[in-house]
Amino acid sequence: MMAWAMRGFTLGVALLVALTSWALSAWLPWPAALLAALLLAVVIHAAVVALGFALARLLTDRGGPAGPPGWLAAMPKEIYLSLRNMYLDIPWRHRWPIRMPAHARGAVLLVHGYGCNRGVWRDFDTWLAARGWIVAALDLEPPRAGIDGFGKQVAAEAAALALRTGHERVTVIAHSMGGLATRAALRLAPDAPIGHVITLGTPHRGTWHARFGRGECAAQMLPDSPWLCDLQTAETPAVAGRCTCIASHHDNIVCPVDRALLPGAAARLVVARVGHMALAHDAGVRAFIEQRLSALHALETAESDAA
Repeated sequence: MMAWAMRGFTLGVALLVALTSWALSAWLPWPAALLAALLLAVVIHAAVVALGFALARLLTDRGGPAGPPGWLAAMPKEIYLSLRNMYLDIPWRHRWPIRMPAHARGAVLLVHGYGCNRGVWRDFDTWLAARGWIVAALDLEPPRAGIDGFGKQVAAEAAALALRTGHERVTVIAHSMGGLATRAALRLAPDAPIGHVITLGTPHRGTWHARFGRGECAAQMLPDSPWLCDLQTAETPAVAGRCTCIASHHDNIVCPVDRALLPGAAARLVVARVGHMALAHDAGVRAFIEQRLSALHALETAESDAA
């Protein structure tokens, strides 16, 4: 569903670019008019992303001690990834197959965030598979539904992946809202075969930017929303102990940084100069994820041998 919606949006932008280039062709040769129209579309998109950064910085400054400098440094890669996700990955690249390395160490389920689908994991899935992990993903549908419904989908997909691969438990790596969907899965289906959860920029304590979203899930991600309060009340400390949180001082969607950190989490990493979507592509973040996956695999192996 999200792929079709974004295909329609992409085609709409393409039509606007064509009309703009036609209008500009009255003053410019058509190649220059087309290039100018494309550049205008990119500039408008970049301005929207930059506005998100400006708002995040304002909220961070008001919400407590400022983090290290680096807002401008985080912006170029975030703009690039935003363009790639919106016009390529989400509409056209979401049907990649499950990655099955020859000698698998374990299974990983990828859960995307708000307004996305499994296409946003491009490059990340092959990076994990190259290190010996079976990798699968799902699309949370319908996109504007409640997070509890997404949680049921995550639990069902985790069970299907465990059954298909023969692994007793799977590790979930979740971006943004996907982390809340996975926490909902642990609440609604405590027997789901989810061993550990690694969250990337998840608004565990909500995000002010959710005011710009649409749908039930967006309202649930507002700071101190009834849904977030109920989730926190229902959780035991053991749930946080099964989570690893990764956050950025310069996240343009979830800010200040402590909103992406779950109290009591087993491990955490806070980086700088990395935007919201770029968290899955940052070299330092990936090195940390590789380290955590290896440690979790060693622990599971030791527990299995002891049993």
